[in-house]
Amino acid sequence: MKKIIDIHCHLLYGVDDGAQDRTEAAEMLKRAKQQGIDTIILTPHYRHGMFPYRIDEVEYNYKILREIAQGMDMELYLGTEYHVNSDIVENFRNHRCHTLADTKYILTEYSHDTEFSYIRKMTQEVIANGFIPIIVHVERYGCLTEDIELVSQLREMGALIQNNADAVLGLEGRRTKKFCKKLLKNKLTDVIASDSHGIKNRVCNMQQCYEYVAKKYTEDYADRLFADNPKKIIDLAK
Repeated sequence: MKKIIDIHCHLLYGVDDGAQDRTEAAEMLKRAKQQGIDTIILTPHYRHGMFPYRIDEVEYNYKILREIAQGMDMELYLGTEYHVNSDIVENFRNHRCHTLADTKYILTEYSHDTEFSYIRKMTQEVIANGFIPIIVHVERYGCLTEDIELVSQLREMGALIQNNADAVLGLEGRRTKKFCKKLLKNKLTDVIASDSHGIKNRVCNMQQCYEYVAKKYTEDYADRLFADNPKKIIDLAK
């Protein structure tokens, strides 16, 4: 088992619906370390009208957590989970929020009922402007769960596909697990991440998910989803 890299989590405290304070964030780090995770990209929400994304506060809290992580022999980077709107390119270009580890990769999120035409349009726009979108928790979007071929189209355009560990494990329902199985069987998933939010609710289950994928689909495939593909992003940050 290779060291796991988590590229999507809400461990950064006091900025969204993730860790509420430094104590909870430190405990989340400890639990991640116990699961074989040594590198994490913190991805606070950027969603207009729901989370007041204050970049100064985000960066200040990140510096504090990075020092705590170094004491645990862990690496932290900063990113954003961006709920897609028409300002996405401008906001990333003007550094109003961070790309993943300040590379060309970005996490893109949509509403559950977003139409595929909009996802396709915004994916094209993001790619045309030099970014590589990783579409997060695709198992939540009705238009994609109804037609797996649409996921293939997004990958062919140049987007990457991310599933949540809990969804793969079936902790988000049997129907969601079935869809994730279909994606994994057809090699349409590029990355599995925790999307963890705390120590009581929506906890990190990456090790359990790694073991599940390794047993069901081979260890090589699990390594690709949990370590190798995320490492390609981290390598660009160095």
